[in-house]
Amino acid sequence: MKFSSFLENINHSYFIPTYEECRKICDANDNFIFFESKHNIMGYDVSIFSYRLASYSHFTNPVPDCDIKAFEMRGLTFVFNKDGSLYNRYLLLDKFFNIDQTPCSMYSVVRNFKIKSIYNKEDGSVASFIKLPNGKVIGKSKASFESDQAIEIQKIYDEDDHINKFVNWSLDNDIVPIFEYVSPNNRIVIPYSNSGLVLLRLRNNTTGSYLDINKYSNRYDGISVALEHDHTLEDLIELKKVIEDKEGWVVQFENGKMAKVKTDWYIDRHRLYTEDINKENTLISMILNETIDDVISQIDDVKKNEIESISNKINKYIKSISDEVDEILLSYDGSKKNFAISNNKNKLFSIAIGIINGRNKIDMIKSKILSDTKNLVAARKWLSKLD
Repeated sequence: MKFSSFLENINHSYFIPTYEECRKICDANDNFIFFESKHNIMGYDVSIFSYRLASYSHFTNPVPDCDIKAFEMRGLTFVFNKDGSLYNRYLLLDKFFNIDQTPCSMYSVVRNFKIKSIYNKEDGSVASFIKLPNGKVIGKSKASFESDQAIEIQKIYDEDDHINKFVNWSLDNDIVPIFEYVSPNNRIVIPYSNSGLVLLRLRNNTTGSYLDINKYSNRYDGISVALEHDHTLEDLIELKKVIEDKEGWVVQFENGKMAKVKTDWYIDRHRLYTEDINKENTLISMILNETIDDVISQIDDVKKNEIESISNKINKYIKSISDEVDEILLSYDGSKKNFAISNNKNKLFSIAIGIINGRNKIDMIKSKILSDTKNLVAARKWLSKLD
């Protein structure tokens, strides 16, 4: 049986890893591509799992010789009781891809799937909520409780009675409500005139299955909901070429699988120009800014393999620099002055002192790469050194 025919005849399933399996995924990837961020909120330990610069193979085979999958590792959150036992685990969206981006989202594979729903692809930051053992509801972005977006998400929950009531009802019924936080202060490409939460999905927190939002319309009165469309997949393929002022659509099929269709207009405004894919500096920038997915869906397999190779080199470089910086920081005794005297000539001193001053290590390493590869010649030299 052909691979595409095989995929057409199976139901999409949700492999939801346990906390221990999440740790295995992280450990198998040097705690870098997949990682755990630990938080303590009101005395309760909370862990969020996420990923950075992951390619398709990382999701399908994150642990060698093991059946564990990593499609749920985008904001999967575990909340613990004060005695260390698990209180609850909260899902977010499972990882899904653009049409023609990966083997499982090729048009030839999904074109015969029966469509369940099509909703607008909102252009903001994903938002969700968890409940602590003491009953307190906390808002979060994909991987943080402390980000600017997370702070605004919590503020909306605290001040909007409709959101507050609906989120509380959802969590009490083991349903995860998933929103998009949109705001003129959180603009990606599409302008929004007001800040708010747009309901995207409702998900059964036990099984992972996505619920029909329309069946719960009596519960979310007064809440913005992503606009639903009645199109075929072929309609979207044609509409994406001409529609403006829209990011695109999220298509969910009856078997549970989802896929994205983004408009050419959005891709163009996001500076994802396919004519630039032969420029290594452009590719590096797209990989680091995690906008490369939209390009991958438009190119052939040879170029996809090249991009994955560059992505793997970048990952190894970031991990190597991260480890070197950690070694430097071992000498920090609490005195910035002494640390500077001992390490100011080290090429990575600026990153190390930045961490001491509260900056994000990975973000600083990414900025260094972008600076070192800002033009084509520099980018090619930089990559050649990593061979």
